Formats: sequence, structure tokens, C-alpha cells
Amino acid sequence: MASSSRKSIAKAAAAFPWRQAAIVAAVALLARILFWLPASRSLFMQVPVVDASFFDQWARALIDGRPFETQAFFKPPLAGYLLAALYRLGLGMPAVLVLQLSVGIVTSVLTFAVARLVFSPRIAFAGALAAAALPILPFFEAQMVAEAWTMALAQGSLLLFLQAVIAPARRGNLRFAASGVLLGLAALGRPNVLIVLPVLGVWLWRQGRAGAAPGRRAIVPVVLGCLFAISPATLHNLRYGEFVPVSANFGVNLYTGNSDGADGVSAIPVGVRWDGLQLSARQRGAVKPGAFSDLMASDSLKWMAAHPGQELQLLLKKTVLLLNAREGRNNINPRWLAEKEGVFVLARWWPGTWLLLPLAVAGLIFVPRDPRVELLRWLVVVQAAAILPFFAAARFRAPLLPLAALFAAAFVAKCLEWRRVDARRFALAAGTVAALFVVGNIDWYGLGAPRWLAQDEFNLGVINMRPFGDRQPDLAQAAGHLRRATELDPGDVDAHMRYGALLLMQARADVDRVGSLATAGRTGEAAPLVARAAPLLEQAAAHSARALEIYPRSHLSALNLGLCRLLQGELARVQVGATPTAADEPAALSALSFYAQAATALRTAATIDPSWKDPRQGLQDARRRALSVPAITPAVAAALQRVEAQFAAPLPSASPRVSS
Repeated sequence: MASSSRKSIAKAAAAFPWRQAAIVAAVALLARILFWLPASRSLFMQVPVVDASFFDQWARALIDGRPFETQAFFKPPLAGYLLAALYRLGLGMPAVLVLQLSVGIVTSVLTFAVARLVFSPRIAFAGALAAAALPILPFFEAQMVAEAWTMALAQGSLLLFLQAVIAPARRGNLRFAASGVLLGLAALGRPNVLIVLPVLGVWLWRQGRAGAAPGRRAIVPVVLGCLFAISPATLHNLRYGEFVPVSANFGVNLYTGNSDGADGVSAIPVGVRWDGLQLSARQRGAVKPGAFSDLMASDSLKWMAAHPGQELQLLLKKTVLLLNAREGRNNINPRWLAEKEGVFVLARWWPGTWLLLPLAVAGLIFVPRDPRVELLRWLVVVQAAAILPFFAAARFRAPLLPLAALFAAAFVAKCLEWRRVDARRFALAAGTVAALFVVGNIDWYGLGAPRWLAQDEFNLGVINMRPFGDRQPDLAQAAGHLRRATELDPGDVDAHMRYGALLLMQARADVDRVGSLATAGRTGEAAPLVARAAPLLEQAAAHSARALEIYPRSHLSALNLGLCRLLQGELARVQVGATPTAADEPAALSALSFYAQAATALRTAATIDPSWKDPRQGLQDARRRALSVPAITPAVAAALQRVEAQFAAPLPSASPRVSS
């Protein structure tokens, strides 16, 4: 960078332009108002879901003084503890989200302050404005997860680090230590931010070799401050017998991105696959979170070694997704809010990542070298590369966007300069950014397909199934959302399992009532209930069977299928008269057939998880009911013998240990 540019940056460091900072804050405020006005009407902004639901439960447990996890932290603790503090102040979910949007405004100003220490005043202002107006940032700030706080803390840490570098003689060590503390606090919400420590260390070492202050030893107070900030989490984890610096979710995130079924963009949501993964780990002896993480990491590394071709394809896919304008969903799909909830700032036509990312990548390539520019460049590149071993969801990429916006602005400024003085370099830069626009704005992997909205339908179904605050369950709405989820993505195991479970629950009350009426001899009153319950049970069984087909280790789906068949047997059983005759043979045979199918499904559930009591109890219940069917004809008697033999077969031991 030219000496005049260095002088302008030094001048900017000495006199901070508060008027421009106020403009950046105003743009950030406007962007968040435009987001929040339509988004606030969405149920996703009124009821926590997925990760937000986890942190909400954690916070409420802390407030009530109840143990939430009597083990090492599996998820980073920052969001849970901050949320508990905000709840204690009387804030509800909408107020928390508005506060986090306000934190996003602070992050925009911090980004501007960082930019003033690295780039020229014009580039710093333009880049900060671009970051402030980026609509995907308020999208993540308006979720009850740690992103709003970790981005502000990370930018504050970087600002203090740069200030200490520029003026090491003026409380330099104190600023370096404070920078480390803020970085450590950010790591309590997003542990992968710790990857910046070696970047800062190498940069300081290179500066020291070049004779520039403050030298390589300056990393020591940064590291010490960082260790001090994360020490409460580390000590908590040690208390439960595991050395885990922050949280034990590294292994499962690695497994999510590198295993059979990994698509490079999707997390494993809490549900069927997650339950199956945890069950398998427990059966292999990995009971504690740290052991679970180690096991998942080991499985992932073994898979990568055994499938180098697939791993290379996944790596390429994640690289493309990382640079692509399509936002890979995580918890909530931005497309859902844009297309279904009217949040227009997230629409494809609104300036967003589709415009910023190509310019930012070109800036990372072409912006001339300068020590501080190089530091920011490597912070972006290394953190982006650190995403690739896992999965390229938009939420992982979002923290890089404020710094990326600065490189986008620097690239545009350089292009305007090269257009006047260096036609050859301008042509190369223009051609590169044009290619990046093409690559970045083609939906290579179909993230715009309707099936990617299935998870949002599913989450709305879950929201409507449970109370939250003053909102009561609406099972009719829940059923509609879950049904649409199965239609949008027929391969979504969670949608099939949960929809089947809801239908089973709705039918069960009718079946219980039918049994009571039949016992009282009021079979005529039972007929309408049978007509209503029978199709519900058949649908429930079909969805449970489909879930089991998609994921054969779904013990809950197998249990639900068994219970469906058991209740279908009950509906057939009540058709057998109080004084049975040969005319009741079809009803008796139908009941025994359903009981036999129930036995098969319940045995599957007991085999998947031999320690689980529910399927064993279900088998006992099904056997008792099957043996109550009268042997009114030889055919029924023969069927009874077959069913009894099926129930008599031994079950697996209740304490299995599956080798790895």
C-alpha cells in the first residue's frame, strides 16, 4: 500500500469520525427495522425452535435452580447463561431478539472502527456500510443463539488487538490481554473462533522478524486472557471428569460433515437420527459428552480414510457452498421467511450475499498486501477453511461477512483506480469477479428446491404441538404442517416419525373410548369412533413404517408402529361379539394379524435398544390381548398358536455392549 495510504490510516486511528460511525449505525438500524417489522409476525420469532429451544430450556433450568446437564457441556454455554440473565431481567423472547438486533448495530460500528485501522477512510466507511446493510446478519441476530453476541465480541477483540499493535507503548499488554478475554468470551459461544489464535501468533511472529513492534511475545497476554475467559467452562467440565476446554460438540459436527448421508450443508437435527447416533454411542461405551465427541471424531476420520473419493467430492461441494449466494439452512431457512413470511430483505433480488461474496473473494485475491490487510485476509481465509471439515451452513459463514465486506469495498475502490491507470490489471480483476458472480449465483446443489422448506414445515408442526408462554398447542395446525413436510421431502425421517406419532396420539383417545363402550355393551355408540380412529391409525402406521424404512435404527418409530398395530388389533377385537360365533372369525383373525404385526415391530424396537422398557411392556400387553381372542374356529385357533409362538421367542439382553 502506498505511503500516502498509510498516513491516512494512521490519521484515522488518531481521530475517530463519530459522525460517520453514526451513519453506519443508522444504516444498520434501518436494515434491522426492515427485517424485524415483517419477521416479528412469524412464529419462529415468537417460539424457540431447534437450538433456540435447547438454550431456552437451559436458561429456564438455571433460573429455577434445576440441573440441566450434570455432565460436561455438550453445547457452548454462552447463550444459555446470557439468556437466563435476560429472563431474570423480565425480558421475553421478542425483547431478547430486539436486544440482539441492537447488539448487531454495535457490531457494525466495531467493524467500522476495525476498518479505520486497516484501510483508507473511504474504504473503511464503504465497507462498514455494506456490512451494516447486509440482511443475513439480522436474520441470525434474531435467533436465540449466540451469534449476535459472539460476532460483537470477536470484532471487539480484533479492535483491541489492532489498537495494541498500533500503539504498543500505550497500555499495549493490557489491550492484548483484554483482546484475549473478549476472544475467549466469544469462544464460549462459538469455540471454533479459537482458530484465530494461531493466526494472530504467526502474524506477530512475522512482524517481529521484520523488526516491527510489538513482536512475537505480544501473543502471550492474548492467550492468557483467552484462557482466563474460557476457564469457567473448562473447570465445569473437569468437575465432571472430562478435559473439554469449552464444549464437546466437535466430534459430532465433524461426523455430520464426513459420514454416510452427509450432504455438506445440513446438521443432524435433534430427532430420529440424533437419537440413533446417541444410542449407538452409548452401546459402544461412550456415555459422557467428551467420550461421545471423541468417538464421533474417530468414526469420521475412519470414514474419510475409507472413502477418499466421496470425501474429496464433499470438500469440493462445501467449498462451492461456502462461496455460493444460496444460504444453506440451519435451524431456520432464510428462504422460508422471504417466500412465506414476507421478509423482503431476505429475497433474492435484495442486495445481499449474492452481491457481496463475489466482490469479497475478489478482494481477498487482488487487494494489495499490507501487514494489517494481510492479518484480516488470513483471519477470513483461515476461519473459512476451518468450516470445510464440518458443514457449510450459512450460520457458520455469517461471522466472516463483516470482514469480507471490507475486502469487497477495497476491491471496488482498487478497480476504479486500475480502470484509470492499469487497464491490464483492471481487465484481469473484472474477468475474475465476473466468473465469481457466475459461480456464486448458480444454484449448483439445488438449495432452492422446495424440499429444503420441509424442515421449516416440520418445525412449525413442532411449535404447534407444545405450549410456550401464553400460546397453547394447536394440533390441527401441527398435523397440517407435518403432513406438508412429508410431502415436500418424502425422505425426511423426522417428519414421518413425528406425524405418525401425532396421528397415533389423536387416535388413541378414540380407541380407549371404544373399549369402554364395548365393555358396557354400547357398541352402537362406538361405531363412529371406530370409523374415525381406523384411518388415523393406518396413516400413523404408514408414516411410522416409512420412518423405519428410511432409518432402520429408529427405535421410537418401531415402537410407534407396534402401538399402531396393537390399537388396530383392539379395534378389530371389539368387533368380536360378547358371545362369539363362527361369524366373528374374520374379526378375530384380523385382530390376531394386527397383534402379530405389533409383536414384530415391538421386537424390532427392543432389539435396537434392549435396555428400553417401553417395547417390552408393549409386548406383554400385546400378548395378553392376543391370548384373550377366543378360538372360535380351527383357523383362529391355529392363528393363536402362531402368535403365541411369536411372543414366546426370547428377546435380546437388556444390557448390550456393541463393539466398535
